[in-house]
Amino acid sequence: MRWPYFPRSNTLRTAPRRHVAAAAAALLLGVGAAGWLVQAHSSETRDARRPAAAPQAAALPVNLAVQVVNPSRRTLMRGIAATGSVAARDELIVGSDASGVRLLEVRAEVGSVVKKGELLARADDAQLLAQLAQQDAQIKAAQVELLQAQANHERAERVEESGLYSIEALQTRRTAMQAAAAKLELAKAQRRELEVKLAQTRVLAPADGVIAKRAATVGAVLQPGAELFRLIRDQQLEWLAELPGHAIVQVKPGATVQLQLDGGRSVPATVRLVAPTLDAASRNGLVHVALPAGTALKAGSHARGEIVIGEVNALTLPEGVLLMRDGQPHVFELDRNDVARLKRIETGARQRGLVEVLAGLKPDSRVVGTGAGFVKDGERVHAVPSGAAQAPGGSST
Repeated sequence: MRWPYFPRSNTLRTAPRRHVAAAAAALLLGVGAAGWLVQAHSSETRDARRPAAAPQAAALPVNLAVQVVNPSRRTLMRGIAATGSVAARDELIVGSDASGVRLLEVRAEVGSVVKKGELLARADDAQLLAQLAQQDAQIKAAQVELLQAQANHERAERVEESGLYSIEALQTRRTAMQAAAAKLELAKAQRRELEVKLAQTRVLAPADGVIAKRAATVGAVLQPGAELFRLIRDQQLEWLAELPGHAIVQVKPGATVQLQLDGGRSVPATVRLVAPTLDAASRNGLVHVALPAGTALKAGSHARGEIVIGEVNALTLPEGVLLMRDGQPHVFELDRNDVARLKRIETGARQRGLVEVLAGLKPDSRVVGTGAGFVKDGERVHAVPSGAAQAPGGSST
């Protein structure tokens, strides 16, 4: 069998080539489009995952006007904090040596301000006065006896050469005169003793001061050495500050002391003396600080204070700018774009509303003053001159 014969032509030879070229071109276009779509999707995905750029400090809104404070150099006192009790510098025990007499009158009360020699109490002196009168009579009788003995002795001496009196008789009269003189001296001494006993029935103030305690009671029988009153001499009080051994060696007599009172007030005082020994149990020593007259502190009260031991030129800030965070002092420091940054600092001594800055700030640092309590970390603020800051929502002039 013979296959049919088809004549060959140019159309049949070239048609397949054109179709192949077209198919190849279409395939390349498809691959290119798909690559472009994949690349575009990947770019969009990267852009979506990339974090947004932080706004510039100049673009932050200004929410608050604050006062700016600069640290300043001030002279501060270096001190040692201490606590202790207030006591009388000299507390006198006032009593009487009278015995067996009753108190008839008590004139002084607790808190009475008295002068030296002022009558505080009086006891019954009737019996002593009667004894004193008897003694006066005995003195007069002794004086008469002495006069008589002196007269007899003078007569005997005048006639001694005449021989009327023997030497023995003359000696007897001289002895009688001397005995009469001794009897008179004894009577006078006994009177002085009665005067002393009579004076003991009068309880007098031994010095100027104030009565701190009264034990005298009307009707009580006095006994020698019994305490009737306690007197604070010249109303002088002192603060007995307790310090450990390593601290007390830094304190010298004459040092300035600031005692703290209720209400934030302080009382200036001066170190009078430093105890030369330490307590064997506590290893603490006492510093005696003389308090000024008229102080509000009372004997027996407890007080705290600071003993100044030196001076230092320190970098300081007002205490009001401090913020406590987790028990640590912080401040808001402004950068050059007036953005507030919370910064921890180290502080030292505090005096007269100022606090010493030990670390964390420089002399040219700018710190938020008034309005610091309303500022947030990273917030941009408007710095205004002192006294011009307003509360949130207010305006500055």
